[in-house]
Amino acid sequence: MATISEVKTALDTIAEQIAEAARNRADGKQLILRAQGILRTIPTQHAAVLTEIEGYAPTGAFQTLAKDEKAKLATEFMALKTAIETELTALNVSYE
Repeated sequence: MATISEVKTALDTIAEQIAEAARNRADGKQLILRAQGILRTIPTQHAAVLTEIEGYAPTGAFQTLAKDEKAKLATEFMALKTAIETELTALNVSYE
């Protein structure tokens, strides 16, 4: 049988664990919002280079490689953007 102090210690531990879980959840939301912010800056921050790559005619190895890499990154970008928006919606976080 547990003593009063053992019960109180256990209850205090449970309270701290719940508080830690709540802090981690809040931190997780903030990290997801930060990730979304990073993605939002990419099109503007790199607009000139992205536009230049769009204008490339795949006449050389570099131009072909750049266009291929841009296409792969665009696919990855869109998948991550969708995943982040889904996660924020599931967490009931306003992100607009």
